Amino acid sequence: MPIQTSDQDDFLNVRPQSDYLYERRGPWPQPQPAHPFGFAPGVVHVPEDEIRKWNRTTGLRYFLTILTYWPAAAWYTFKHRSLEPLSDDQFEEYLTHSSLSKFVSNELNLRNLPIPLYQNNEKIKIFKEFLDKDPDEKWWVSDFTLVKQMKTYPGIYVAPTVTLFRGELVNGKRKVAAIYFPENGLMLKPEDGEAWELAKYFVMQGASLRISLSAHANLHFPYDSMNAISKSSLPKDSVLLRLLLPHLELSLELNYNVLNSKTSPIQNPHYLPYAALPSGPDGLATLFLFGYHGMQGNPSYPKYQFSAVPDTRFYPSDYGKFLTAYYETILQYVNDVVGLIPPDEYMDIEIWTDYINTWIPEFPDKENFFIDGKTLIKKAVTMPNIKEVYVLAETVANIIWDLSVGHAADHYDYSTININHMPFCIRVPPPDSKNIPPIDRKKMVRWIDIFRHKYERQMFFVARNVTLLKDVRYNFYKPGEGPLRDLNTAFLQKLKETEENLTVYNYIPLDQISRSIQY
Repeated sequence: MPIQTSDQDDFLNVRPQSDYLYERRGPWPQPQPAHPFGFAPGVVHVPEDEIRKWNRTTGLRYFLTILTYWPAAAWYTFKHRSLEPLSDDQFEEYLTHSSLSKFVSNELNLRNLPIPLYQNNEKIKIFKEFLDKDPDEKWWVSDFTLVKQMKTYPGIYVAPTVTLFRGELVNGKRKVAAIYFPENGLMLKPEDGEAWELAKYFVMQGASLRISLSAHANLHFPYDSMNAISKSSLPKDSVLLRLLLPHLELSLELNYNVLNSKTSPIQNPHYLPYAALPSGPDGLATLFLFGYHGMQGNPSYPKYQFSAVPDTRFYPSDYGKFLTAYYETILQYVNDVVGLIPPDEYMDIEIWTDYINTWIPEFPDKENFFIDGKTLIKKAVTMPNIKEVYVLAETVANIIWDLSVGHAADHYDYSTININHMPFCIRVPPPDSKNIPPIDRKKMVRWIDIFRHKYERQMFFVARNVTLLKDVRYNFYKPGEGPLRDLNTAFLQKLKETEENLTVYNYIPLDQISRSIQY
């Protein structure tokens, strides 16, 4: 007679293929074909029904925009032929208050910590005169040196920059103190006239490239592994899968096309009207690499790793407070749902998290979620109306938040920034001294640069919503799931209250937040 063991019981309890989406033949991560060693893992084999759904929604909108948007782009270009004056006040608004404020770093204020990364920070030497003059002042940097290895098209310039800001937030902004160009060692201050005016456009160009092609990519591509593994490893009737599914739609095919399609914006296909970027795909790839792998020794560019609680709590700006407010609302809801997950589903969750942990750096494994596979781990948190939170809930809330609010807010706010203040292509070299001739904003760009930028903005940065977070209804309709349905209803109301009770600028209206990555 065979000896019964828990492992054998697990083996005998394997569920049939029909209990899973795609009968366990569904999507799975693999090294990204476009760059297997430098990008996050990708999903190449997207299920046919997901491809068809994407084609008739987001894909169709892209196609129609290509065909029909050119008159609007041409009219805008006719009216806005050159770059426009960018005041210091507008510059500070963009860099320290908008979605670009996620790049404001606190690293100079940590220089006295006994941590080599901060003590050996090159920016301490760069801005030594400012730090020594006002040692008790708070100093902040926005680092856009990621363009340092970027090969641009002939006649187009980019320049690595580091911008220094001083003091705490005043009316949501910080005062700019200096712009530094590492390639020629030029330090510029607001009193440096024409050189200063030219420098601001190179900073805005770097910021635009970093948010659109580097940092924002981490909201997209690492989550493909979580998406695919959730669909393929969790049973269809799993509470966790039903909680996640509305937030996983459309994303796999979208992300596959971004990285692999010949008409993707990162291929910058010049035969299409939206090819606005200053470099071909090889040059643009470096931006993705610095976003995912970071820059060694540079605190502004950490290597990507999953964090259950989003880094928004470290953003020293109103944008961080806005994003955190929505994360806390999502966390409260997910925490209540996780508390109602039946214990007989715990084994499925253990398998799910260990699979994802294989592909995503620092994604928790089952020991982080469960005690002996029988008890969900809780921890104390400081949050209104919630005293304890399941570690699993933090992780799941991060996934939902990222794929909805985190992603949509970046797109929406970035799309409101004046493209005549933040060019992708600049046709004059960066300043090489503090004394340069008066700048000619008409010569800094060509009409085709404005036309293509306007087209690309409409194609890929403006929200293209298919389904909205405010309308999400989870498939909690099994017998006895009334409490889950009640939580769903309360969650939608809580989202409205979150918007109404914001203490900072509303960076995206609730009725514009998609429930998944759809554009």
